[in-house]
Amino acid sequence: MRILFTSVGAKAHAFVQTPVAWALRSAGHEVRVAAPPDLTDDITRSGLTAVPVGALLDRETKMAAFMEREERAGRRERMLTWGSWTKELRIGEVRPERLTPDYMRDTLIGWTSLLFQYYSPVSMVDDLVDFARDWRPDLVVWDTVTFGGAVAARASGAAHARLLVGLDLVGALRQEYRPALESRPPELREDPLEEWLGWTLDRFGCGPFDEEMVVGQWTIDPMPASMRLPVDLQYVPVRHVPYNGPATVPGWLREPPKRPRVCLTLGVSLREIVGEDQVSVGDLLEAVAELDVEVVATLNEDQLADVRHVPGNVRTAGFVPLNELLPTCSAIIHHGGFGTLQSALVHGVPQIVIPTDLWDNIPKADKLHQTGAGLARAPEGLTAAGVRDMLVRVLEEPSFAANAARLRTELLGRPTPADIVPLLERLTEENRPR
Repeated sequence: MRILFTSVGAKAHAFVQTPVAWALRSAGHEVRVAAPPDLTDDITRSGLTAVPVGALLDRETKMAAFMEREERAGRRERMLTWGSWTKELRIGEVRPERLTPDYMRDTLIGWTSLLFQYYSPVSMVDDLVDFARDWRPDLVVWDTVTFGGAVAARASGAAHARLLVGLDLVGALRQEYRPALESRPPELREDPLEEWLGWTLDRFGCGPFDEEMVVGQWTIDPMPASMRLPVDLQYVPVRHVPYNGPATVPGWLREPPKRPRVCLTLGVSLREIVGEDQVSVGDLLEAVAELDVEVVATLNEDQLADVRHVPGNVRTAGFVPLNELLPTCSAIIHHGGFGTLQSALVHGVPQIVIPTDLWDNIPKADKLHQTGAGLARAPEGLTAAGVRDMLVRVLEEPSFAANAARLRTELLGRPTPADIVPLLERLTEENRPR
């Protein structure tokens, strides 16, 4: 078979796909990875073949262009009222009392306009469709928010599946929103995703829109079953295999720690894409300063620029591969990103999550908290003393390590990427339209 993977221009997303792509490649299939040029070097360094599509990402320019369009359309006041729209309209909102039809509609308007179209812009979708129609893949595996992958599959006659990066927020929201639409008068049945993707499909003569364009024909899911959202779709469970890109293990990491080692990380993708941290680095360092622990903080110079003092028990390093560092750690403090959280689960490391408001970090942190494998607190109002108290609990109360070990066992019991290859082959044959 020929399999085309598509990813947004973020390393963390492409790295989640890499083990599955290599499992298919090792089984004898042809594999290509289509992504914005930002990722070309990262893809080729993984040994896979890259297909650059679209232009380099330019977050600030595209955000300004969107705000200009909203102003011309008379919606500028609404955008300003939203303020920080990711805080007011959380795609990760799962509380039933908040999920009113109006809330879900406004959330889909904001996220479709600001994020989904940003990650699948016209130029990228055009390039994806052109390549797919020329190369003729049998299967397209697309990133959670790279809806252009579904369009390319439909336009080229391929089967297609999502590969989740975190919780299935889109599937959960659609499961609630579609029935809510049916109960409303026709003039109030606004579906921003259907409007955008329907227009996109019509451009290539491969409409009409259906829900497969949003949730795929099936979904590859690396989340542990105990942390999944209750969504009624076809899922293919797979074990998360941590991949951090090419790396060299530093000499100090080969030496066993003399004190409990704690990893402190705020995520590579967050600082590369968002460009700023949402928690105080100074407060986090102050929290660990007086504890009898060894802290490895994966913070770069920009993140440390406003820090007056780095405690003596803290080793700073711009990048350390988590799959090498975490087996030596007794705990980890982090922002809730998928790759970080999953890597800690795989290695059975208790976690303290101070979630940013991006994507699924908040509900994912809540679910981890519920498992007993860690603690989660919102960054608002959190002090250094509060972080210190949580870390002491996680290190000293044995239930956290026991529950982290239980989740590790659950994850290791899932099929490996190599194990799911025969199922992917069968599903492709069953779902390929041509």
